Amino acid sequence: MISRLAPPFSTRRLVLQVARQAVREPRRLGHRVNRQNLAAWRHHRRTVARCNLCGHQGPLHYELPDLATFRHHHIEPLRETLRCRGCGAKMRDRVLAAALLEALAERGVHAETIDELADRLPEGLRILDTDAHSRIARRLRHHPGVVRSLFLPGRDNGEMLDDERMLNVDLERMPFPDRSFDIVITSEVMEHVRYADVAHREIARCLTDSGSYLFTVPYDPALEHTWRLIDPVTDLPLVLPMHIHGDPMIRGEGIKSYRVFGRDLVDDLAAAGLRARFAPVHRPELGIFDGDLFVATRVPSSAAAGSSATTAEVGHG
Repeated sequence: MISRLAPPFSTRRLVLQVARQAVREPRRLGHRVNRQNLAAWRHHRRTVARCNLCGHQGPLHYELPDLATFRHHHIEPLRETLRCRGCGAKMRDRVLAAALLEALAERGVHAETIDELADRLPEGLRILDTDAHSRIARRLRHHPGVVRSLFLPGRDNGEMLDDERMLNVDLERMPFPDRSFDIVITSEVMEHVRYADVAHREIARCLTDSGSYLFTVPYDPALEHTWRLIDPVTDLPLVLPMHIHGDPMIRGEGIKSYRVFGRDLVDDLAAAGLRARFAPVHRPELGIFDGDLFVATRVPSSAAAGSSATTAEVGHG
């Protein structure tokens, strides 16, 4: 009944959501209903874009995000909203879709959307998406070369969780042979990994020599050094209140964040065997406005032996 009267990603649904929060958390209402948010909502409801996941074309849905929470987490508001009214993809979903489509175009596989790509992926291509429930992973899950993963601490590492190649994967101990994947995708994952440096070494190990690692993380270019929120050794918070992010697998509790990445991320990736660049994406026709993106490739063994240093490159996708 509610879905008929107030469809998902509609203004009516947004009004209901804000009203419900006003009843439950009246003190936080001003963080969503304010001049900045209302101006952005008016602007983007007139912004027509074509979704590069589902192909829907139309105005974007700006969700009046809680700006105070986003500032606390060092996250730009647009990346977590600007939803496609067709499939609900956020801006950061479209950023990763653009990166994946571009990486595959360089391999001669051309598609305008992820839905189109699902029918065009070569049989031998291997992709790992570490967010098993992402909109990209769900659309590509039927391809035999696509592996979806998540991490449930109580389950065996490498355990098959369903019949569509969804595995339980500890990124610090990835259960795959060397050079298993042409593309690895992580979307807002690495801030939750206790030892991100170990996980990045594992990703480097599992990439083919011509492979690509595409990822997004909470990243603040104003930070020279990554801001540690939790001590990974003791697992005790260094910052209070703790940064807790929503997680579809942990209802009501969320998942703790260990860090907000700073500009030293590129050098840390180099130490892990990955040549990385920060490559913000600005594609207004896709509803993407300076979206954060990192792209990395595996450093060949000979190059890694010669030098562990790298220089950050900044470009626009």
